[in-house]
Amino acid sequence: MLLFCAFQGLQSLQSSINSSGGLGLVSLAILYVFFVIAGFVTPGIVKILGTKYALMGGMVCHFIYVASNYYSDWYTLIPSSILLGFASGPIWAAVSVHLTEIAVKVAPIVKETHQNLIGQFTGIFFLFFQLSQIPGNLASSLILLYSESNVISENCTNFSATMIEHKYIYILISVFLLFDIAAIVILALTVDQLPRETPFRSTKNKFQVFLLTPLIDTFKVLVNWKMFFVGFMFIMGGLEQSFIFGTFTQKYVSECVGVSRVGFMIIVLGLTSAAMSALLSRLLKYVPRFVFVIAAGLINSGLLIFLLTWKHTASYPLIFLFPIGWGIADAIWNTISSSFVGILFPRNSDPAYSIARMWLALGFVIGFIAANFGDIAARVYLLLAVAVVTVVLYLVVEVMVYLQSKRPQSLLAGDEINS
Repeated sequence: MLLFCAFQGLQSLQSSINSSGGLGLVSLAILYVFFVIAGFVTPGIVKILGTKYALMGGMVCHFIYVASNYYSDWYTLIPSSILLGFASGPIWAAVSVHLTEIAVKVAPIVKETHQNLIGQFTGIFFLFFQLSQIPGNLASSLILLYSESNVISENCTNFSATMIEHKYIYILISVFLLFDIAAIVILALTVDQLPRETPFRSTKNKFQVFLLTPLIDTFKVLVNWKMFFVGFMFIMGGLEQSFIFGTFTQKYVSECVGVSRVGFMIIVLGLTSAAMSALLSRLLKYVPRFVFVIAAGLINSGLLIFLLTWKHTASYPLIFLFPIGWGIADAIWNTISSSFVGILFPRNSDPAYSIARMWLALGFVIGFIAANFGDIAARVYLLLAVAVVTVVLYLVVEVMVYLQSKRPQSLLAGDEINS
């Protein structure tokens, strides 16, 4: 939670405070490009380091990225974005693998199916992940509040975010670095390393176990039709998050009512997503997954259609009510997509989660590039199209998996990866 406090706070501000030349959005796009690239080697990295030390290494990269924002320029922000992008793959894969393996081991003890436990554990994780948006964004809004005056612009032409005094930026980055340090210390002292399953005796065996086999498994998962279809859920997740962090924060908040309100808006988003994630971890035991996915698609589509008809003016109700609906849908995409991958690929969770996060990162890349070059209407239509396609493809997978499970000797994709 503490680790993401800093990154969430910075990500929501990049399009506003580093808007000159599009630096903020370009750096985020580059970060997620390298997130995609890292996906091919992420399983090997997690196998070599284990989940705990993969997380620790990623946290150090987080620290470097945050520190580079002391002097945000092309020669500081771009290299640190590349570094963090490459480290983000192992971070997310390690978290997902850790949750899945614990769920599988605990399931017989608590007399619960591992599918339900994966959904519950994933929901709990995303509860804390969404709550991480509160401390960092609260700090940014309170600090930046002192740097602004006469921030409301009825025609949304307030560009004061680019003229914030450096001393406020320095204070903000220092607070974010304290979050990262606390996260590293807590992880080192409280999280156990999961045991490796495969022993090795020679250098050749190390290469086979830690690099070649994970790489082959990753490509096998990549070409599996179920992963391809489910991948659109992650692309949708990346697109909808990049829209709220890249487009909505800049065009509807910063330029309309001031950059200091961005943090408050993200807090509303985070609280809503956290509450919905916690609720999902329970409701998934009683309500079918497809009900929530359809609901998420309808919520996103409804809000996007509303933006198309909304006159672009300053509005406090808009910036605080819109994130409530968006946060509900965001929690559904995050929780359902992650838990669904664990259910489909229980025996190949390492490469499956790596590929899933590559799809998520691809969604972010597309979203941030669109935010830098396309107009608002074009971004909205893109999201609408992907939302419809995502729901349809997800339902196809659900139906096929259901039919497959009714066959006497059928195996899920996780048991036979080429099914």
